[in-house]
Amino acid sequence: MYLGEIRGAASKFAETISKIFDVDVMIIDNNYNRIANTFIYANDPTPITRYTIIGEVLHTGKVVAVKNKAIYQHCKNCSDLEECAISGLVSVPIFFEQKVIGAIALLVPNNKTSPIFENLEISIDFLEKMSDLLSSKLKNIDDYNKLNLIKKEREIILDMLEDGLVFLNDVGEVMHCNHQFEKFFRIEKQITGQHIEKIIDHPLIHDTIVFRKNFSHKLFYYEEKSYGFYGFLSCHNITLNAVNYGFLLTFKSLGRVYNVLNEASDNKTNISFNDIVGKDAKLIEEINKAKQLAVTNEIILISSEPGLGKSVFAKAIHNFSDRAQQYFVCVDCYNKPYDLLEKEIFGYQINENPKTTGIGKLRMGHKGTIFFKNINDMPLYLQQWLVDIIKTKQLKQGTYKDFPIDVRMIFDTRCDIASLVERGMFNEELYFRISKNIIRIPPLSRRKGDIKIIVDDTIEKLKAKHLKTHLKFDKGVLEKMYGYSWPNNIDEVQKTVELLIGNAKGCNITLEDVRDFDFVEFQGAETKTVEVMERELIEKMLAKYQSKTEMAKAMGIGRATLYRKLRKYGMI
Repeated sequence: MYLGEIRGAASKFAETISKIFDVDVMIIDNNYNRIANTFIYANDPTPITRYTIIGEVLHTGKVVAVKNKAIYQHCKNCSDLEECAISGLVSVPIFFEQKVIGAIALLVPNNKTSPIFENLEISIDFLEKMSDLLSSKLKNIDDYNKLNLIKKEREIILDMLEDGLVFLNDVGEVMHCNHQFEKFFRIEKQITGQHIEKIIDHPLIHDTIVFRKNFSHKLFYYEEKSYGFYGFLSCHNITLNAVNYGFLLTFKSLGRVYNVLNEASDNKTNISFNDIVGKDAKLIEEINKAKQLAVTNEIILISSEPGLGKSVFAKAIHNFSDRAQQYFVCVDCYNKPYDLLEKEIFGYQINENPKTTGIGKLRMGHKGTIFFKNINDMPLYLQQWLVDIIKTKQLKQGTYKDFPIDVRMIFDTRCDIASLVERGMFNEELYFRISKNIIRIPPLSRRKGDIKIIVDDTIEKLKAKHLKTHLKFDKGVLEKMYGYSWPNNIDEVQKTVELLIGNAKGCNITLEDVRDFDFVEFQGAETKTVEVMERELIEKMLAKYQSKTEMAKAMGIGRATLYRKLRKYGMI
């Protein structure tokens, strides 16, 4: 802290002291700079140095009183003694945080007498009190600066947060808000002092002010003509000694919540059509078709045998579309209990607590893309719900009822859905709506020319993954792999190559390493027949429902049809 920061106040102090004692006054800092000075010099003033009287005060931190400079040791040795314009001096140090930061001096000019030496103790006591006042003045400024610094630091921290924060006083007036809050609610002018309900007219805000209860993560929707906020609101009362001083409201956007989930699950990717390996003419034709559909909002069905990278196609379509900056959400319907699948898609209340909810993936994908894997395994009642959403573009179930939904839907299947429709195992209207645009990925058995490309590409990627970039595959091994039919497609290639690289002990993989290696063993799961899938469905429903009426309703078929199927599979 420097005396120069209170130069104006120091000058007023010097003038006041000068009038009281009828002498001149000088205030200097610890760098020997004059901060205040009432002395009028005939010529240039004598410089203040370490070896002057005031310099001695600054150096020792002790009071110095010199009535006769001619007998004072420092003065006798001073080269400026003859030119010095003062005859006597009383000086006291100015302390700040136990350090000398300056001095106050009473100056008696030559050829002038002063009563300050007649009552020296009183003079010194007065100067020390003035010194303390200057020090306290600095302390006030220092405290103010520190408070401002703390305030600024907190503002910077708050503005770095991705949640919107607003501090309210006990009557609901805005005391402070961060930039994210202003961004969420499009605030472009000063709102300090305004009541929060004039800024956000919402029942939950009103209840917060009225009932003054703490809560966490309540669903919060706020719609205006030009924007909307969708997410969660939390409230924390600010109390001290049982006195309420206001509230802290925290707004967490749904996009941010899902962003964290997305990063954890790697759903939002940079995958593009360039990641689809192969040069087969039919494959290129389907890629071009996918690109044409990607720039629309059309529903797409991707159909292929297992193991051909349907997920890669779906993510590439998303990233090629104008929704690429939004979120890509994936739901896998395969072998999943129906109640869990329903909650995953539509959301739910945790432990039946209306204050705590799980976010359905349909809502997560709002403005983005949702990818339903293995749609053929989705139960009929959920298929009907999807039909309703496609028709009305509104959520009617889960935690976001009546929410207007804008989501691009992509589906995939590993079987012939038309056959399922004929057997009453798939919703006919849903099939009609999702089958208008079908991408059919050709299997490797029909693209022999791509096998070498896919094998080579897989080897290079997995060598890097396993940190074995110097590993070599002998020509005989590669020829054997190139000539294999790979009935389970790209997934089988990847599993086979990973097994070979993972087990490799030397720098080369030779025919000896694969002598006992039977590629046929890596066929993976066989494609299920419609009969097998139907039987599995009925077994799941029998385990879930005790009533045949409820079971038939859930399957979307009549009781008579249900009993016919049960007899067919020997279940009654």
